[in-house]
Amino acid sequence: MKKNAKIAVAVGVLAVITLIIVLSSTIFAVGSARIIWYNTPTSSLASLTNSAVLSSSGVERKSVFMLDKDFAKRNLEKKYPRLRVVDLEVVFPNSLNIHVIERQDVYAVALPNGTYAITDEYLRVLDVVSTYSSTNVNPVVLKIKDLEGSFKKGDDISSEYPHVFIDLYNAFVALGQSVTNFRALATNIEYTNAKLTISTHFGVTIILDNPTQNSESKMRMAIKTFELLSTEDYGKGTIEVFVNSQNKIESRYY
Repeated sequence: MKKNAKIAVAVGVLAVITLIIVLSSTIFAVGSARIIWYNTPTSSLASLTNSAVLSSSGVERKSVFMLDKDFAKRNLEKKYPRLRVVDLEVVFPNSLNIHVIERQDVYAVALPNGTYAITDEYLRVLDVVSTYSSTNVNPVVLKIKDLEGSFKKGDDISSEYPHVFIDLYNAFVALGQSVTNFRALATNIEYTNAKLTISTHFGVTIILDNPTQNSESKMRMAIKTFELLSTEDYGKGTIEVFVNSQNKIESRYY
């Protein structure tokens, strides 16, 4: 039994050594990467090369079997603030497909020091500007209560209910709209007293009651209601979206 036990231990050690050799082998070390865009980049990201992405990822020459995808994602998004890494796909034996999207300018968040942070829908800071004026072709002004601190490119702006602002934009996407439509509709968004108030370029005000609950569904209802308005209604009135006594989302225009 002792002899067999020694043989078993020796075989086990040999297996571990073999595994380590295989995992660290250059055959399985990340040596190339390919960028796969989910949209068409319009900024400096348009000139981003496969080799630049690979070197910035921090996982070049690392074994594909021990790949830290979160580590690579953090490195890439820190290096390129406008880049959002959707997925990292291992292509055996030693390559990566990096699925990415260029972040879009969705919000202009009013900061405590009087400047504005241009962010995407996830409140990732893409730029900071000293002055800002909302138009129907640029980001929507977003006022977040009790916001503190200073921010720079690549930072994430935290808020008490970040999903609300993400859901607002997703509501547009769900209806086949785009960031251009979002900018064309809204000029200013503010969340106070359990109500999200959206001022529009058309003069109509949209109010979402208790926006932390079913915010995306409520915003879709608001958009559909707005689209039913006639041109005579523009410049006045309020669309309010709420949950009625039957626990259903309802809107009213007044």
